[in-house]
Amino acid sequence: MNLQDDGLSWIWLLSGGVLYFLAMVWSLKTAPWHKVLDKESQHVFLGATVIVFLLWNSGASIGSGLTFHLLMAALITLMFGAQFAMISMSFALLGVTVLGNAGELAFGLNAVLMGVIPILVVWWIAIWSYRYLERNFFVFILLNGFLAAGIASIVTLALSAVVMTWSGVQSIETLEQSFIPYIPLMAIPEGFVNAMLLLALVLMKPEWVSCFTDEQYLNGK
Repeated sequence: MNLQDDGLSWIWLLSGGVLYFLAMVWSLKTAPWHKVLDKESQHVFLGATVIVFLLWNSGASIGSGLTFHLLMAALITLMFGAQFAMISMSFALLGVTVLGNAGELAFGLNAVLMGVIPILVVWWIAIWSYRYLERNFFVFILLNGFLAAGIASIVTLALSAVVMTWSGVQSIETLEQSFIPYIPLMAIPEGFVNAMLLLALVLMKPEWVSCFTDEQYLNGK
């Protein structure tokens, strides 16, 4: 959901900008930069960022300025960690904004809704499962890939609906007819795509998924 500037009050724009600034300060300060010093890691990071940009730039419109697109928060977060995921999605959103498919003044708010919040949801679920559940291959794919991606999508779209309603960008009647009913439906493809891509990566390129190791999830299982 790419929000435009029209209709958003300064309080929403300012709040989004402040939250995004704090998230980026945390990301830049705590990111494990040593993991992206080699060229392969940099190429993987840039490639994933381009894919997110293309997906965010090609959303499906349902009229009234409402669009849907995949977030890919689960895959990017599990590949790079929360900090680099936020940086990646910031670059992707910058490209979308430059092309005019998202509001310039709403950059911070869009970044919070489409990047910071879903990334933190996925990251929290990944940490919880790592601490309290058996380190099983199928648990990793189904919970961290499929379920976490679906939950992150629902949370993001629900909060977007709240922002659009409270800011007066869209009426609650319009959202009830053209947006809210699609929220649970978007969770299914979001979860499926993230889980399938995550499965392919851990089977063929497990070194690209920072949250996965053969020793913990496969050997001896």
